[in-house]
Amino acid sequence: MRRRVLDEVEMAGQEYVDNFRRRVMQDALSEATAAYWIRRAEVFEGARHRPGDDYPGVASLDDLRERWVALTELAQACRHRAAVAQMQDGIEPEVFEALREAS
Repeated sequence: MRRRVLDEVEMAGQEYVDNFRRRVMQDALSEATAAYWIRRAEVFEGARHRPGDDYPGVASLDDLRERWVALTELAQACRHRAAVAQMQDGIEPEVFEALREAS
């Protein structure tokens, strides 16, 4: 009985590891695409303060400006990364190597 329980626990652990490995590969493939980086840029752009629409809370005008600039720079970096992904046909060589090693 005890051996059976240990076998079931081992199988469940292996299933967890297999699912985790699949998820990591899915994330790597996703992050290698231009569409992923464009979506990230849009998220950062959407997080910027919109005067007249957003309540600033206790943030000063300088705080809001600083955060707006930081989010704009992050969005721009994401768009640059998307351009690189497009030049590389979407998948980086490191991702291909990881896929080869995982299979």
